[in-house]
Amino acid sequence: MKKNTLIAFGLIASLVVALLVILKVVQNNNNTENETLEYYQIVDEDFNKTVDVPFSRITSFKGNASSIFMSVDHKSPSGLDNKIIQYNRKTQQYKTIFNSKFEFPSVQGLEMNDNWLVWVDADEGGGQKNSYLMNLKTNEIQPLTEENNPNIDNDFPVLVEDYAAWISIDLRTGKPKVMLKNLKTNETDSIFDLNTYTFMNMFLSAKEGKILFTDKKNNVGYLYLYDLKSKEIDEIKTDYEFIGWASLLNGQQFIYLTFNDPSEPIVDERKLLFYDVSNKQTQEVVSDVLIVNSIYTDFNNQVFFSYDDKYFMKFKVKNNLLVKNGELETPDIYRFSAENDLYIINQDLSDEKRKNKLIIQSELSN
Repeated sequence: MKKNTLIAFGLIASLVVALLVILKVVQNNNNTENETLEYYQIVDEDFNKTVDVPFSRITSFKGNASSIFMSVDHKSPSGLDNKIIQYNRKTQQYKTIFNSKFEFPSVQGLEMNDNWLVWVDADEGGGQKNSYLMNLKTNEIQPLTEENNPNIDNDFPVLVEDYAAWISIDLRTGKPKVMLKNLKTNETDSIFDLNTYTFMNMFLSAKEGKILFTDKKNNVGYLYLYDLKSKEIDEIKTDYEFIGWASLLNGQQFIYLTFNDPSEPIVDERKLLFYDVSNKQTQEVVSDVLIVNSIYTDFNNQVFFSYDDKYFMKFKVKNNLLVKNGELETPDIYRFSAENDLYIINQDLSDEKRKNKLIIQSELSN
C-alpha cells in the first residue's frame, strides 16, 4: 500500500513538472510573439519619448496635445487595420477604444477636432463600411450613420465644428449627395446634389466653418464652398473640365488639381492650382505634373506636394500667393497628418530592416 502511494505521488509530481514545462514553453512562445509584433516605434519629439508598440501597421492617425488616436493592425486576420487605439502622450500608455465589427476588417479614415473623433469601419474589400463617432468629452461612441444599410453607401466623413459632412450615394439610383449632420442634435440634412462621383471628387475638405467640394456640369469643373453659419454655397467656375482633390488652407484660400479625361489614353500634364476667395484669383502653382504622389495641407497655410520624381516640396501662402518654401527633409514619409497644431509623420523604414516610426511633433524639424 505504501509502495503504491509513493508511486502515485511520483506520477503526480511528474505531471506537475511536465505541466510547468509546458506552461513555460507557452509563455516563452508568447513572449517571442510579442517581440515579433513590435514593428512600430512611437517617437514623441515634444515629450522626448520613444515607445515600442506591437502593431504591424498604422494607417490612419490624428492627435492633439494630450492624445494620439490611430487605426492599427494588431493580429488582424485581414492584414489591415482592425482597431482604434488611443495613445496617451504624457504616460506613453495606450488602450483600445474600438474593435472592428467585420471578420476581415479595414479600419481607417480618422478625423478629429476639439470635440469629436470619426472613423470608418470597413471590410477588407471596402464593399461594406460604417462610420462611427466618438464624443471626446464623454468618450461615448455611436454610429454616425445607419449601419449596414444595403441601399446607401456613405463615404469618408470630415469634421467641422460640431458637424460631420460626407458624400452619400443611393445605390438604387446612383445619385450622390453631400450630407451634413449636427452632432449635438443628431439632425442630418442633404445640402447639395452632385452630378458626378469619381475618384476626383469623392472626398470633402472642411476648415474654419467651411466645407469645400468639387463637381462637374455642362463639361465644366466647379468648386463649391459651403458656409456653415449662413448655409449659403459659393459656386466657383473653373477653366477646366476635370478637377478635384480640393483642400482648404483656411476659410478663404484653397488648392485643387486638374486631371486628365479618364476616358482618354493620352496623359496630359496636370496642374496644382491655388484659389483666393477674397480676390477671386486663380494661381497656377505647379504645371506639367505627370504623376501625383501625395498632397497635404497643414494648419500654417502650407502645402506639401510630392509629384513626379520630386519629394515633398513645401509651399506657403505669402501676399495672397502660394510660393515655394523649400523641401520637407524628413525621409521615407509614408503618410502625413497636420491638424490640431500637431504634425504626425508615418515613416516607413521596413526596407532598411528597422522599425517603422510614428513621429509626433508640434513643429517640423526644418
